[in-house]
Amino acid sequence: MKVLVLLDVAADVRVAPERDPRSGRVREDRLVREIDPAGARALDMALALTSDRPNGEVIVVHAGPAENETFLREALARGCRKAIRVWDGEVAAARTAGKAAVLAAAAQAVAPDLVLAGDRGVIDSGGQVGVLVAARAGMPCVTKAGAAALSADAHRITVTRELERGFREKVEASLPVVVTVAAGAAGEAAQAAPVTAGARLAALEQDIPVWTLADLGVIPGTVRDADRPLVAGRPHPPRPRLQPVAPPDPTLPAFDRILGLVQGTVKAREGKVVRRPAGEVAQEVFEVLRDEGWLDHLKPGPDGPGAAPGGAPRRDR
Repeated sequence: MKVLVLLDVAADVRVAPERDPRSGRVREDRLVREIDPAGARALDMALALTSDRPNGEVIVVHAGPAENETFLREALARGCRKAIRVWDGEVAAARTAGKAAVLAAAAQAVAPDLVLAGDRGVIDSGGQVGVLVAARAGMPCVTKAGAAALSADAHRITVTRELERGFREKVEASLPVVVTVAAGAAGEAAQAAPVTAGARLAALEQDIPVWTLADLGVIPGTVRDADRPLVAGRPHPPRPRLQPVAPPDPTLPAFDRILGLVQGTVKAREGKVVRRPAGEVAQEVFEVLRDEGWLDHLKPGPDGPGAAPGGAPRRDR
């Protein structure tokens, strides 16, 4: 089983941040960095899942600058087979949606059986990266997986989700799938296995490839387009369809003729109660929908089912 972990780096909230005395803002260059707690739990789960599998391997991917390679080597020392860093000019300015587009391209290049990511970051706490990666990569997504609550076989995975008010939910999904891992209590660190000095020295000697957007086949501008905010345009309410109205009888009084024009094609309808077996009720409903034209869009046309004259899909029902 090949497991891909989307690793992120966050500020260590256990260390008080230093503020600028003039502006009062937090000095980001003085923050103590660490592997995001949720990402660290995802890494632990990936290593535990593949530890007893002969063909198991864990690969970590991180979209960040060169100074963050320290955390990738930490993952290598803990047992990952390979670490990949994605970086170029557009990635540096990417926000959540753009970062998800880059990580989704990396996931498709690695072609894993399982993708693990942190559920929420320490600072932004948006909880969107894993879901957006799954959407762009065309994979199902299971969110809020609890620590040590994941098992898998060759084709399926079982995840226990952490819900509100202490409830839990067990979910099964077919591979490949994206799973986001909850970090647990605030400030709670992941219980990682001890790392030996030899493993750390071996991680320092291991090469970490750097992928650019060109290496991933991402078209220039994709990241900026993904981060572009939605702009609401002018509303265009659907125009009602014109219904032909027969001219009123000229021999009728004026009031009756006006009433006939105002009513148009509105016809009074009476309800119908069917008390028969379920199969006959379903058949009756189908015949009503068919006879009144609600299923016309399913009729075969020149361009296949659902096509209207001229090739445009029908939207009138």
